[in-house]
Formats: sequence, structure tokens, C-alpha cells
Amino acid sequence: MAEHRITTERREVLLAEYSAANAVYLTYDGFRWQSGTFLVAGVFVYWGFLITSSGHALLVDSAAILISALMSCWLFFAHHYRQLYMFKIERLQEIEELLGMEQNRRMRPRGPQEIFYKATWPKGHNIDIAVYIFTTLGSVWLGVVRHGFSWPEFLVVLGVVAVVVVVFCNEHRLRVQINDTRKLLIALDAPNTEGSR
Repeated sequence: MAEHRITTERREVLLAEYSAANAVYLTYDGFRWQSGTFLVAGVFVYWGFLITSSGHALLVDSAAILISALMSCWLFFAHHYRQLYMFKIERLQEIEELLGMEQNRRMRPRGPQEIFYKATWPKGHNIDIAVYIFTTLGSVWLGVVRHGFSWPEFLVVLGVVAVVVVVFCNEHRLRVQINDTRKLLIALDAPNTEGSR
């Protein structure tokens, strides 16, 4: 984006929007783990019950299906919140560009002479997926150990694969949409850049 002349009034509006977007981003980022923690704790309680009891196969299979359904909802919820906070970060970076700020812009490579903070793997959304796989397939594994492999466990495994594929496809669409938006902003800004030369 080109350097823009911004009125004091517009600057105040952008700073207020920046503050609100930053607060919402932090809320979205933390809330998925706050909610997920309760679900994961419940899974461990169930595992403890399963290990110490002689539960019937129907009970074990039903619980594995329930855990899979609940954790699938959590993963979709976490990914939905990821989309929202990624859009918030994009807007934060746009405002930083307009106002000459740096905090979030340093997370995106901009040029050879620019400071760039590169996050390393694993990233938060990959950890979400790992927790999902561990909790759902862990429940299947405990069921298999208790009474052998049966069709409900097979359904859970298929469900896990389907959910992970959907999340990865959504992640790809999210990245495409963000990149398209960046290209649009550059195209919209081009007349301003040419006019200032």
C-alpha cells in the first residue's frame, strides 16, 4: 500500500478500530482453548473410567462415538474462530500499513530489508488437529484394547479422517481468500501510488 495522508479524525477512527480488532483477535485466539480444555478434561475422565471399570462393549463404543462427535464440534468451532481471527489480523495489518505501524506487519514477509518474525511449526491450528486426533483415536484405541475392533470404531476412524480433510480444505480456502484480498488491496491502491509520483 502507498503512504496515505490521513486526517486526524480518520486516524482516531482507525486507532479505535485497531484497538477493537486487536482485543477481539486475542479473545478469539484464547477462547477456543478455554472451551477445548473442558472437553479434553472430560475425555481424560472418561478414559480413567474406562481403564478402571469393566464397561460393556456397547457403552465403550457409544462413548467413543460421543467423544468423536464432541471433539469434532470443538475442532470445527476452533477452526471457525481461526478464520475470524485471521481476518482480524489482516485488518490489523491493513491499518498498520496506513498508519505506519509495525507490530503485526512483521509477521508477514514484505521485502529483503524488512524485519520478519517467522513462526515455526507446529502452529496453533495444527496443535488443535493433533489434540483432536489424539483424543478421538485414543478413545477408539482404548475400546479396541477392551473388546477388539468393531464397526463403531471403524465409523469413528472414518469420521476423524473426514473431519481433518474438511478442516484442511477450509484452511486452504481461507488462505486463498486472504491472498485474493491482499491482491485486491494492492490493485485498489495502485492509482494512489501512481498519482503520488
